Amino acid sequence: MVTKSSLRIAVDMTPVLSNGENGGSKVLVLTLFKQLQTLASQYKFFLLTAPWNHAELLEYQTENTQCILIDSLVPADPPPPPISDRRVVRLAHKVTRKIKGKLKQFYPEKSLLKKHRVDLLFCPFSAPNFAEKDIPTVAIVYDLQHLDYPDFFTDEERQHRDQFLNNLLQVAQKLICISEFSRQSFLTKLNAPAEKLAVTYISVHDRWPGLDPATVTKNLQELGLSDRSYAFYPANYWPHKNHRMLLTAYEIYQNNFPGNTLNLVFTGALKQEEQKLQEMVAEAGLSDRVHFLGYLSEAHLESVWRGCHVLVFPSLYEGFGIPVLEGMIFGKPVLSSTAGSLPEVGGNAVIYFDPKDPEELANCLSQIDRNETAATDLIQKGYERLKQFESEKMVQEYLKVFLEVVRK
Repeated sequence: MVTKSSLRIAVDMTPVLSNGENGGSKVLVLTLFKQLQTLASQYKFFLLTAPWNHAELLEYQTENTQCILIDSLVPADPPPPPISDRRVVRLAHKVTRKIKGKLKQFYPEKSLLKKHRVDLLFCPFSAPNFAEKDIPTVAIVYDLQHLDYPDFFTDEERQHRDQFLNNLLQVAQKLICISEFSRQSFLTKLNAPAEKLAVTYISVHDRWPGLDPATVTKNLQELGLSDRSYAFYPANYWPHKNHRMLLTAYEIYQNNFPGNTLNLVFTGALKQEEQKLQEMVAEAGLSDRVHFLGYLSEAHLESVWRGCHVLVFPSLYEGFGIPVLEGMIFGKPVLSSTAGSLPEVGGNAVIYFDPKDPEELANCLSQIDRNETAATDLIQKGYERLKQFESEKMVQEYLKVFLEVVRK
């Protein structure tokens, strides 16, 4: 009998990529797992790793955590290349069939999970690559972007995602949605059974160690930002992140309010898309004011957060929107689009705008940049809003789902 103190959980980390290519999903998964290690120290965790991430994930190996390298993926499956504008979930879909085929060859007598007496498979990147009969599966699901914005996907990608999600609904005993918006999407667009869906909000409060002011100053100097007031947008350059609209709005703001000192800072992976945006900035004559910092270390990213004047988040589609909460964590006013889950996350602690209206966003930038009272009010509301997203609550809700599924 599985008891609360004897649960053995396999966690599929094979989709983890380096250099920020996973976007916010990696932030959630690694933050969540650290908290699981601490708050569920009585459990035994098995991290399933791949050749391209095993070394990185070894730091999570502790008394209650063992890393298992799936080296059967070598050499046929080298580290994944940059995924351009493709999200990590799509990458996981792509390699699912390869992994399953190789596992059957590598573990002909005894399955991987049964070999380690696993009680539950947890798939934080959605794809149930290692699902086995008689071992329950729980997966995190993020969004249905391919149904809401089909133009961002090829026909093949849309078809593959549809097939993948239909399979996931059959294989998994429970799907954990990252927002009510996401849950409603699965209910209405996939006719998913309500009893199979749970909602647990993301909390990343414990991600940031808290740098001392001297280190922040030093890091900002290295990045050329120490003497600048800037709006910050931390996002990979995927189409739905809507960087082009933000640049249009920023150009409008510069034209309408000459003499302002507000700069604009981007961080994120995907060099090819970044280059296209840099060309757009150069054509507008704003290269001295728009800064492309690329993928940053955690320390440098935290420094950019601490130094910014305002977070601006113009995304066209979000299943959650981690940076909205991070802006509040760092005591920054937040400007956010009204898309997807963002109003659900931001509540009354955000100034919202239509992500397809650059004039409106330009006015919002003016409101924050030129009105200190409005900025201070948002910051205070942000601190209150954060109380709805406690990390311990997140972990306890995950553990509750794990136990429910195992005991059925």
